[in-house]
Amino acid sequence: MNEMLLKQFLEEECSDYVYNLLREALNDWKGGMAPYNRHFEFNRFEITIDSEKQIVIIEDVLDSTDSGFQEIHIEEFDNRISFFKKLNKE
Repeated sequence: MNEMLLKQFLEEECSDYVYNLLREALNDWKGGMAPYNRHFEFNRFEITIDSEKQIVIIEDVLDSTDSGFQEIHIEEFDNRISFFKKLNKE
């Protein structure tokens, strides 16, 4: 797993708008909506939330090697973006 990819995504693309889109999708997952996939395409990164498999896939569209791909458990992704947002509010 490429931990740097999540860090790069957070630092480069997780604006308030992006955060709110992801937060809405994660809230749907937490609310027990039927299993679904949500796919988001941003400037450099694509994010797929797979609620059935309980994973989030982060892809760097500029890197087609294994280094441009990361899978993370959905709860960890939720915690990491929330923590990042909290740190960057201050």
